Amino acid sequence: MPVTVLASVERDVAIGSLALDSGFALDDIVQRVTIYGEPRADGSNVVLVPHALTGSSRVAEWWAGLVGPGKLFDPARLAVIGINALGSCYGSTGPATLAADGRPYGSRFPVVGVGDLVRAQRVALSRLGIERVAAVVGGSLGGMQALQWALDAPEGCGHAVVVGAYDHFSAMGIALNAIAREAVRLDPNFRGGDFYDGSPPASGIELARKIAMLTYKSEALLSTRFGRRPDRNGGDPRRTPWDMYDVEGYLAHQARAFSERMDANAYLTLTRAMDLFETRERELPPRLPALTFVGVSSDWLFLPRLVEAAADRFARAGADSRYLELQTDHGHDAFLAEPAALAALLAPHLETLLR
Repeated sequence: MPVTVLASVERDVAIGSLALDSGFALDDIVQRVTIYGEPRADGSNVVLVPHALTGSSRVAEWWAGLVGPGKLFDPARLAVIGINALGSCYGSTGPATLAADGRPYGSRFPVVGVGDLVRAQRVALSRLGIERVAAVVGGSLGGMQALQWALDAPEGCGHAVVVGAYDHFSAMGIALNAIAREAVRLDPNFRGGDFYDGSPPASGIELARKIAMLTYKSEALLSTRFGRRPDRNGGDPRRTPWDMYDVEGYLAHQARAFSERMDANAYLTLTRAMDLFETRERELPPRLPALTFVGVSSDWLFLPRLVEAAADRFARAGADSRYLELQTDHGHDAFLAEPAALAALLAPHLETLLR
């Protein structure tokens, strides 16, 4: 089946220097921006879609089920904008970027938080003449950014849709991220983060990906999809210790593909940004935009009860806040794997935007 390439405009937007929440600053920051459709001057048709941990500004590539002709976010009617997160490796300034001395930042790249990611996005959009967006919609780390938009720029965001995320990151999530980062750091090729003149820490990032993949799926999904079958590519784990079950082969495949596209330092940077996300103690602005929280019934990384609790907390504070639940066995990744079900769940609550 041929792949449909959705027309887009992709550009690098220089935003200058940015003071970070960590107390450090970054100079000469670039944000990679991809735009599908034509933004109106007042932003009334603009949907900003911040990506999750390993995504890019090319929203239609990783969320094709939601963005495209006839989809929930149709560029014929809406302008969908993706911005690669600060600290990532798909066009925006990150650890692999050359610093002022001509060498990659590497281990010198500072800690960034979700607030920094959103601040950089706001400056980039302003440079493009966009001061307000109709909605910010994201899943996982993207959902954290959507909520951060609502809190930091309530006047600049009409509706925040927070999918598979809530108002902080749990101790369990921090612990799982720590183990994945440790897998990267223990790879001899990592060299403290300054590996760009040699071989990348492929083994470390592959192990980190395997750990993360387990948090994105559910036991029910793995049982149904793989069970206890031997690897489809051959081998017999009953006779040879290094032969694999099918679920092991799946993890190995995902890990290899991931190590070819993800910068190890960017992975460390953005997982730490997730760890730092905490909004429960901050003073709320006088008026918040509409908030829609979506929990995933089988998600054990972002527990749906915590997503619902966040929605209730904002509702009790007077916000137009609601909770929806996506019923699925897919686990956390359902927001990517089951876009049609997610679109059907969201559509009734986005009527004004979709009109």
